[in-house]
Amino acid sequence: MSKIEYLNWMAKNTLTQWCNDSALMPDLDVALASGAIGCTSNAPLTFEALTVESKLYVDGVSAIPSTARGDDRVVELLGVVVRNIARRLHDIYETSGRTCGFIRCQVQPKKSGNGAAMLRQGEKIASWGDNVMVKIPGTFSGVQVLEELAAAGVPTTPTVCVSVSQVLAAAEANERGRARAKAAGLQPAPSTAALVMGRLQDYLAAINRERNAGVSPTDLETAALAVVKRCYAVMKERGYAQLLMPAAFRAPRQVAELVGAVAHMTIHPKIQAAIAKADAEGAIKRKISIDDPVDADAVARVARALPEFALAYAPDGLRPEDFDAFGATVMTLDGFDKSGWQKLQAL
Repeated sequence: MSKIEYLNWMAKNTLTQWCNDSALMPDLDVALASGAIGCTSNAPLTFEALTVESKLYVDGVSAIPSTARGDDRVVELLGVVVRNIARRLHDIYETSGRTCGFIRCQVQPKKSGNGAAMLRQGEKIASWGDNVMVKIPGTFSGVQVLEELAAAGVPTTPTVCVSVSQVLAAAEANERGRARAKAAGLQPAPSTAALVMGRLQDYLAAINRERNAGVSPTDLETAALAVVKRCYAVMKERGYAQLLMPAAFRAPRQVAELVGAVAHMTIHPKIQAAIAKADAEGAIKRKISIDDPVDADAVARVARALPEFALAYAPDGLRPEDFDAFGATVMTLDGFDKSGWQKLQAL
């Protein structure tokens, strides 16, 4: 079995941990051998697992009740994959003192404005195992649902967070939920906020092309990294219990420049392979880099050319009521729906 030496070094020698951003078993094998402490899934990744490794899930799919149809059947399909991975990771969950070893599963993207529906799906997902984290989008309604789940002692991962504002709102909601859980005599559960930096970068790249703004790909890559670093600094200053989960990386250096953060990254196998190649070529360094500044000139260039970046970068750039309509949020949720949920509906 191959091992990704850079990520194994990071996991063993720094405060930064990482999770595998794939539900395929061979990918998980390599990740665990390379120091990974958990796994992330969503509708697209579940569809991939059910189609690429269909033999593994024949019995689970066959056991889904015939009465489960439409979106309810999709949730059941998610559960077939998630329960399998939860069992695989449970030893890590127990030996870590129930702080690691989680598999994360996301609610329906198109329900991002329906708090009641997300809460029902979230409670269903949580029932699949004590080491299952419920992924709720960082929308206006989603933030409220995150508080309710935290209050019930359910592990959560705010996701589809494409701005500092969303992550901070989710962290505040988690604090309120934790306080309510304690008051009710419950043990507060871990929470990791997925700042999907690459999704923000993709959105900025799209409007850059549309407007012919002339921002370089390197500057966009730097801007997305800057959002994560700023978010991490604010969360650390405020002392939130929730950990940051940098996600949707688009380049190895975005990983390397966050090393040393008290965070749980989630890294797709494509980026894992790119990291291994960059490490072998000496293109990234094995050092603590979280406190290294980003290129301020690059950040300024992006801010001047693309005002939407400033909304994502400023801690108060977006009001909660604006989360749902922010272009990167819309684009990300639409992508998850089309590339995952709709495919599962047709499976």
